[in-house]
Amino acid sequence: MANISGPGFIGEIDLYTTTTTVPSGYSVGQLLFGPNGKYYRFGQVGAVALVMGNMLQGSAIDTTYTNMVVGTAVTAANVTSGQDFIQITNGTATITSEQFLGGSLSIYTAGTIAIGDEYTILGVSGTLTTGGALTVQLDRPLRAAVTTSATVNMRRSPFSGVLQSIASTLTASCAGRAMTAAAASTATVSQYTFFQTHGVGSVLSDGTSILVGSPVAVPSATAGAVILGAAGLANVGQAMQAAASGKGIAVFLQVD
Repeated sequence: MANISGPGFIGEIDLYTTTTTVPSGYSVGQLLFGPNGKYYRFGQVGAVALVMGNMLQGSAIDTTYTNMVVGTAVTAANVTSGQDFIQITNGTATITSEQFLGGSLSIYTAGTIAIGDEYTILGVSGTLTTGGALTVQLDRPLRAAVTTSATVNMRRSPFSGVLQSIASTLTASCAGRAMTAAAASTATVSQYTFFQTHGVGSVLSDGTSILVGSPVAVPSATAGAVILGAAGLANVGQAMQAAASGKGIAVFLQVD
């Protein structure tokens, strides 16, 4: 069941290391409070090692997980009994069981009264290859019947498969700042770490026109770097010093 609770506070855990397992009590995307008003998100590193001080984005959006077919209808009786999973048909890529942990499943098209309903994904099982039948475990019971004429969207957590912010055109939403050179995940071993999303941090600059108090944003022409905020860019915070290109500048991050 999904329950509302306050975010955790940093205790003994080391923010600057990676781990191959999700520690007890943590989850992908979990928000934690740290000292001096800083916020952190726990997440999974993508297939390329991170660069300290770089801005990050989530895994590139895969459109094969838009408008997915519901394989088995959820009936009114299933809703009454508290069914907390849904069966859908996989997209055109083989996935791993943990790939969508902390992600989102939402009702996309007609065939149900539940259009726009959204759930957090706790796990995926079944046939994980192209076109396979997936069972998607949800964080709470379904709230309405879903027919096989309905379709759904599956999205990874913004903090799963995290990579360096792409130059020129983002392919996912901003995930924060890399605090350490976290090792890359592989096909068999996931690497988890923390990303800073709020408060004072050092970020790579790609512009000389940034002044104290200027909004800073991604993407820029340099992967992982911020540039002066402008229309059409994703603002990530405010500069705390005038920028020099290729330098690490102090930024008050406001991703969260």
